[in-house]
Amino acid sequence: MSYSFIKPRKKYLLEGDSKFWLLFLVTSMFILITFTIFLKIKTSSLDEVANLAQKKEIEAKDAIINLNKKIEFINLQKDKANVIYSSNLLLRDSIKNLFDLIPDQITLSRVEMQKRELIIHGLTPSKDIYNFLLLAQLKSIFTKNDTTFYMLENGWFRFVSVNKIENFDGVIE
Repeated sequence: MSYSFIKPRKKYLLEGDSKFWLLFLVTSMFILITFTIFLKIKTSSLDEVANLAQKKEIEAKDAIINLNKKIEFINLQKDKANVIYSSNLLLRDSIKNLFDLIPDQITLSRVEMQKRELIIHGLTPSKDIYNFLLLAQLKSIFTKNDTTFYMLENGWFRFVSVNKIENFDGVIE
């Protein structure tokens, strides 16, 4: 006795639509897993790029700090050079003025300049010419003046004048 009106056929575990859905699920899972792996690789690559950028930023900041220190040092050196340059200009003008002070009757043989001292060696026809024409001007500049005269055979005098500035704060050392 048979209860069915059709002939029995073989049944498969998965029918046509089920196979399609299963294939769709497997493909979707594969795509999702592949996309996840791709994102992880890209994320780690971007992390490496970010770390490299941070290292470069730190290096750039260090380079900026070093350059600022170098600029500061160079500006300090420039300021010192400007002070020395102005001091040299002042010294040059002082030497020029000193030689302008020397009257025509007096001949200089040697001039030594030190920080606070000027030593002049020279010839003068008489002590009075030296005292009136040169010593008066030197006394207005220096605080201490010592002059030694040596009589020559021709009647002229060889002199050594040591002029000092004592307790003067305006001298650049």
